Amino acid sequence: MKHLTHIFLMLLTMLLLLSCRQSQDAPTRYRAFEDLFDHSKPIAFGEDEDIYVFCGQQIRSKLEPVIMASLEREVALVYNEKYFRVIFSDVKEMERLQRFKNLLFIGTIEEGDPVSRYLQQALDPKLQARVRQTTGEIFQSKNRFVKDQLILQVIGLDNERITDLFTLSANRIFDLFLDRYTKRLAYQTYQINVIEPDFFEPYPFSLKIPNNYQLYANDKNNRFLSFLYRARIQNGKHPDKFLSVYYEPMEQNVLDEKWLIDKRTDIGKVQFGDSLNVQTLRTESFTFAGHQGFRLSGAWINLEKFAGGAFQSYAFWDEKTKQAFLVDTMTFFPEGDKLPVLMELFMIASTLKVK
Repeated sequence: MKHLTHIFLMLLTMLLLLSCRQSQDAPTRYRAFEDLFDHSKPIAFGEDEDIYVFCGQQIRSKLEPVIMASLEREVALVYNEKYFRVIFSDVKEMERLQRFKNLLFIGTIEEGDPVSRYLQQALDPKLQARVRQTTGEIFQSKNRFVKDQLILQVIGLDNERITDLFTLSANRIFDLFLDRYTKRLAYQTYQINVIEPDFFEPYPFSLKIPNNYQLYANDKNNRFLSFLYRARIQNGKHPDKFLSVYYEPMEQNVLDEKWLIDKRTDIGKVQFGDSLNVQTLRTESFTFAGHQGFRLSGAWINLEKFAGGAFQSYAFWDEKTKQAFLVDTMTFFPEGDKLPVLMELFMIASTLKVK
């Protein structure tokens, strides 16, 4: 009997070890965005870029230019593209519109316009007291009515205060909606497994690349690695997506906007046979993956293939390893907007970790 027990324990141990080995070797998913949705709620309506804005007529007359300039800001790619589309809405439609993804309320706790009255009834007395004390607050609610939703309530003491508050907070309000938008894109992207971490062992960085991307280039001599997503059906209705990483030793930080433009120009020529449309190029200071650096945006052209598209590149210097990195995202999508594709690629690129 003891002998049988011993054999049973040995078999159980072997099964456990095999199970652990299989779980370690099995493909994995990147779950950083799993908590974005509340799956107990009904499905959300509307497009990711649509923001339904509720405000009284007097407030709208003062703030509409600020609202439009902030939320419908453009980026120059192949052509100018907007991040969001503002849809001014009547609070009487709230019962229908409460199931949409992006809602923005602008009102006060003293005025009598319909939106302000709605907010006064909906706002907790403690929060109303807080508004009276500070003269203005921004409250956000996630997944309030549906599984994927962001509601912002910008509330001031009166019309004068709300005008000042929104004007001063316009960039923050844009950033909150943009953060939600990009995380939605990332959540959908990472519903499949990622390329195994072992792949990145020879490189001074790691990435969470969905495994529906294929290796496009692995130029070790020029320290360049590139991945491509291409739909099985090639009809122009699905984007090609490229994500590439270039790195080089750099003892002192001499990385600047000129370095980024020059290096991206060389990479385009050597690796893709492309050139950059200099009239579309825009550079700016940018924080990428926790590093302060620069972003370059614009259009690329390939005259031999009669092709073109949009790209965004991110460059930074890592002080600990004394290396410069250029992370490039690029798309070929003749029949669609490029900006959402580049936003999705940015979220993948942002998983880069310097070893």
